Amino acid sequence: MRPGDELTLRTTVTEARLSRSKPDRGLVRTRVELLGAGGTAVLSMVAMNLVRTRPAG
Repeated sequence: MRPGDELTLRTTVTEARLSRSKPDRGLVRTRVELLGAGGTAVLSMVAMNLVRTRPAG
């Protein structure tokens, strides 16, 4: 990579579930890929995020 290169970020949700210990929260696992020229991956990672949920209804 060089300064001025154009990058594309692709994020895919691979899992989403409610937290067992905190019922007002959910866990979301995502796969993150940063793509350089020609679609070549220059970074990839898996992230787990704790997020607040909305009330049902």
